[in-house]
Amino acid sequence: MSDTDTLIRISRLYYELGETQERIAELVGITRPQVSRLLKRARERGIVDIRVHDGTGTPSIAPILQERFGLREVHLAPRVSGPEDILRRSVGRLAARVLRTHVRDGAVLGVSDGAHMSALADALPESPQPVAAIVVPLGGGWWFGGGREEPFRRVAQVFGATAVSLYAPAIVPNAATRAGLDAHPTISNVRALWARLDVAVFGVGHRVWTSETFGDEAKADLDAAGAVGEIVVLPFDVEGRLVGEHLRDRVIAVDATSLARVPTTIAVAAGGSKVVPMLGALRTGLIKVLVSDVATAEAVVEADRRQPAAG
Repeated sequence: MSDTDTLIRISRLYYELGETQERIAELVGITRPQVSRLLKRARERGIVDIRVHDGTGTPSIAPILQERFGLREVHLAPRVSGPEDILRRSVGRLAARVLRTHVRDGAVLGVSDGAHMSALADALPESPQPVAAIVVPLGGGWWFGGGREEPFRRVAQVFGATAVSLYAPAIVPNAATRAGLDAHPTISNVRALWARLDVAVFGVGHRVWTSETFGDEAKADLDAAGAVGEIVVLPFDVEGRLVGEHLRDRVIAVDATSLARVPTTIAVAAGGSKVVPMLGALRTGLIKVLVSDVATAEAVVEADRRQPAAG
């Protein structure tokens, strides 16, 4: 019997059949502390999913999101109270379970930077067997993670997959600089992998651009266009239209055409500051799978009701 089979058997005895840990220890031939550790491992690996129902009778918002925005899957973490990092960790744990179901041997996986991606990487349980996949960052840039490695690299480590690095900034001064960098084999190799992506997982950024990061012309362009957020340096307005013409030929990141072709695109975002950016992101049509929480999802649906998409 494999390790996974043992975890499934013990989990069913305990959670489905109601056997005590002492009785399970007798049946399996191990000690009670070993049973406790195996049950914990089953939860960490996503074999067991424990849900707490608060009794409020709140209808599921997931089908509404799915229908309104043409999503393939919607996964929502329960409501939580407390600091935003608690919510981020809760959504990160859910996103880690969702991601694991979509990554198979031979896959090319793209992972963006950001706080939600870091939470996902932290929560991803180690694979019992290595996954023969390739993991790449979805864009250039410098990771400010307090000495920790980039999310894409940590995801690759947990999967036992191959990480392919991209040593380049996300935004360069002009198109000529980008063209010169694109000619470098390490960058052209990553661009070739972007064209082969099977799964892309990314956060949804809110309006954080400045003249210092994007330049005066690009910032003015984004402000005039009403940009409300971005996905991997792909700015969009609340209608879901991609904007920022002065920026596109300066960005080193997966482009919208390549992202639209990816079979599985997973967006991970939650929190009050993400509501309007999520609404615009969902309207781009670039998201197939959404991972968020109930409160944020309800706020997005309400924002969509108050501000319907034009046309």
